Amino acid sequence: MPKNNVFKHQAYPTAPTVESQVLAVEPQAADVVDFSRLHSEFGISHIELVHGTFAGTDPFGIHALMRSLIADASPALQLALTPVIAKLEEATKKFTETVTADIANFNESYRATFQEMAGDELIISRPEPAWSSENTHLARTALAVRLLCRLDDLQHQGLDPQFDRVMFWGHSHAGNGMALLTNLLANDAASVQAFFEAAGDALGEDGRRARVILSQYDGPHPMAQSLIIVTFGTPVRYGWDTNGCQQLLHITHHRPFDENQPAQTVPAVRSPNGDDPGFGATVGSLQQTVVDAMLARHGDWVQTFAIAGTDLQPTVNREANQTLGEYLERNLPNSTPPSIKERLPIVRERWKTATRLHADGLNLLIEYPATKLTRFGNAHQSVFGHGVYTRTEWLPTHVELLMNHFQQPNQAGVAQ
Repeated sequence: MPKNNVFKHQAYPTAPTVESQVLAVEPQAADVVDFSRLHSEFGISHIELVHGTFAGTDPFGIHALMRSLIADASPALQLALTPVIAKLEEATKKFTETVTADIANFNESYRATFQEMAGDELIISRPEPAWSSENTHLARTALAVRLLCRLDDLQHQGLDPQFDRVMFWGHSHAGNGMALLTNLLANDAASVQAFFEAAGDALGEDGRRARVILSQYDGPHPMAQSLIIVTFGTPVRYGWDTNGCQQLLHITHHRPFDENQPAQTVPAVRSPNGDDPGFGATVGSLQQTVVDAMLARHGDWVQTFAIAGTDLQPTVNREANQTLGEYLERNLPNSTPPSIKERLPIVRERWKTATRLHADGLNLLIEYPATKLTRFGNAHQSVFGHGVYTRTEWLPTHVELLMNHFQQPNQAGVAQ
């Protein structure tokens, strides 16, 4: 992991610093996995479960737009409508949880099950609201500053970063919010200032508080040495900073197709007119079809699709989102233009690289077998292979995987 990443974006393709591992797994029974080791051996006192894109309170920015529309209204009207919007956000989240259950979402039942298995020594939380879950730079940035405030709260509540560990689990783009968090915690003064200037006032009170928190330290925030991050199906986007966390692991649903390159995957989108996807003789013209994606024949399709250039436009603060995106993508050959027509050729070139591996931390590429049927089909195929990670049936297996790799700290990406 690079120190002093200063909010640089990961490249396409990446050059991982640690060799990835491809593992075939089976569901483990809860009674054969010793969850108490998380606390007794690894010192973890808190685990925070954070949902991914489109699973939050405002996935399409509708409520943000409503708030912007009443911003200039009379105080009386604002007083009347603000609670209504809050209720709508709450209803949106409840509806999502009712529909998805534990498919592509860390729901309350998942948290409660985790807590029961972990025992009383460890606190399992779902920060709610965690973030809007919009597919934008600003939304993920808002998550990053909120998580920074959460870590600061834990420190003030008595958590000692020299001895206690906090673990964040991030599904999908929540992991990219955590990538930004590591750059914030690394606290390079010049890049942090440029980051907040790019976001402007769009981050609100959490953003202002985050700037105050970081201004109190010359160098990394103390909680950086306490933080362990685990991502599940996180697309390769923002870069990670080794000064901003202690350990970093990525779990990704994957199906090897080349025995000589088991970590290689296939482009998420077919090239126009059947053009070669850019691998030369090794992969040839192998490409994913719609059916391949739906059946997750190559693993998590969403993880390889949702790279830089696939965001939606926010309903508000579009200029700030574009400025922030230009800052975060400043080291890429081409930053992403706002126009879909202009961005498609750029994104197509990124898709051709079939980038699945994060440059930093340990990538665990997991072959999930067919198990239970869900309302979205077989669990390992749900949401184009992106929904399997948050299934309760895989919780013991994931915990065992993590504990096994915590025993190899250099492979897990421990900051030196």
